[in-house]
Amino acid sequence: MKAPNNFGFSLVELVISMAIAAIIGSMLLSSMLSFQSRTLAEIDRDDLHKRAERLLRFAVDDLRDTALLIGARPRTATGPAPVLVHDSLPGDPHETMTDALLPEYGDPTGHDAVTILKAISFSPHLMLAQAEGPGTTALTLDRRPNRAPGSSREILPAPEAISHVVLGNHKVCYQVLAADQTLQLNAGLLRQVPAGIEVLGLRAHRLYLQPFEGSNRFYRDNFTSREILDACIDGMQLEYLMKNGHLVDEPGSLADVRGIRISLLVRSRQAEPSYLDSRAYTLGDRTYGPFFDHFRRIQISELVEIKNHGLS
Repeated sequence: MKAPNNFGFSLVELVISMAIAAIIGSMLLSSMLSFQSRTLAEIDRDDLHKRAERLLRFAVDDLRDTALLIGARPRTATGPAPVLVHDSLPGDPHETMTDALLPEYGDPTGHDAVTILKAISFSPHLMLAQAEGPGTTALTLDRRPNRAPGSSREILPAPEAISHVVLGNHKVCYQVLAADQTLQLNAGLLRQVPAGIEVLGLRAHRLYLQPFEGSNRFYRDNFTSREILDACIDGMQLEYLMKNGHLVDEPGSLADVRGIRISLLVRSRQAEPSYLDSRAYTLGDRTYGPFFDHFRRIQISELVEIKNHGLS
């Protein structure tokens, strides 16, 4: 009589198979985790470069228009420098804007900062509906400010940073007393203004860093609200190109400034365990690091020509 065929596995064979499967699985898992880690690191490095370039472009575009249509030393039609309400700060303090460029050298955190003044367009544009002659204090506009979609806080009501307007055909600003279809000014026009000329708002922008969770937040304060541009910036320094061609950290004469070199040290959002940052970074007159941590950093800078500053 024949013995029955046995198609099963013995316990020893099953244990050996499970052990081999576990070894292969651990190898595959290790490779997958390593691949995932490298992929995430590549994504983070790509994000770091894109963020840095985006921030630099934003700051450069803002700085390039310093003193646009107002000159190096902005003045109202009556003579004194304009006074703006800084209503993004507690108490709505008033600040006299004697210059269109106000550098700040190494605040308590060691970073530079800067405040710039310029005339900017409203959105949608504000235009004069009819020509006005010298001495006129009431300007007829093509639309009512503060009424258009998305423009609820264009000019006034107080406190409001935009309390002065600039007309597109001359470098002087006028304080606004009331803003409706007719714009009431505190002083008469100094010269003839044609119909269709653009009415712009006088706006201050302050670029600065503020400590946040081991790094710094990069802010733009437009005297009405503060906008966070990025939350992982380790340094910002500013240098000024003078008309004699020299780059300096502290310009003696603001009217001689012809350009601004902005330098940023941007940090990655995520730590990379296999990476150790032992570099020292030189921005302007200050050195940052070495940090000896696991964050990647990129140092970027650009010299911005200020076409509208000091040329009047």
